Amino acid sequence: MSKFIENLEDFINKQDKKIRQKVRNKAVRKAEKTLIMHGRKQEDLTPEEWSFVIADEEKELWNRYQKGGLAALAAIIFWLP
Repeated sequence: MSKFIENLEDFINKQDKKIRQKVRNKAVRKAEKTLIMHGRKQEDLTPEEWSFVIADEEKELWNRYQKGGLAALAAIIFWLP
């Protein structure tokens, strides 16, 4: 496993459960929007494919928050419903 992935996993695991859930919810919303923009529906995907799409979106969000540091985490708490 690469050092970057280990660092990202450590970063994620250190976050509060509420923050992890908010990021997950945002990833789901983002994945739904992406599918719509590409003319597809969630029902077009198998559950495994949908899980991979969400996981990719979630990883992208965590990378962005990790690079943004504390300010990005504060934004998660106040910005996400």
